[in-house]
Amino acid sequence: MSSRSQRSFQMKNWHLSAIVVGILLVLGGLYFIFGISSQTNAKNAKCTEKSTGIISDVQKSGSKYISTIDYTIEDFEKSLTVETKKDLGLGNSIDIYYEPSTWSHLYIEGISQTGKDDISFGIITLLAGGVFILIGVVVLKKKKNANVEL
Repeated sequence: MSSRSQRSFQMKNWHLSAIVVGILLVLGGLYFIFGISSQTNAKNAKCTEKSTGIISDVQKSGSKYISTIDYTIEDFEKSLTVETKKDLGLGNSIDIYYEPSTWSHLYIEGISQTGKDDISFGIITLLAGGVFILIGVVVLKKKKNANVEL
């Protein structure tokens, strides 16, 4: 355990740490807004072929639903489990888009992540970073004003 003077020394420049954390959050937010969102949209744009899936199972899990979708791509039967906010309805059909050359990426309208989701997360991260920077700058100015008055 540290002594009182050690804790005091450690907390002496916490506002600088807040500014650094804020800058990192802002950079992360910008990366999500401009980098990751465009990558997600580019992946989804490659999903040009369409298959129809049937909801074969729906189970409630807390406030969400876990649905199993059975679909066929070029005579290969496949199954996919997704977590949704709403009940998709047992037996309903749903359009599934996939990459024709690899089948490695699926896109389901309203379920799959899009660039808009990444942008929303990026904006929240950007705002949180701005708050950290603002708090750090305000405390820094107060400390400078207190040092000038002494």
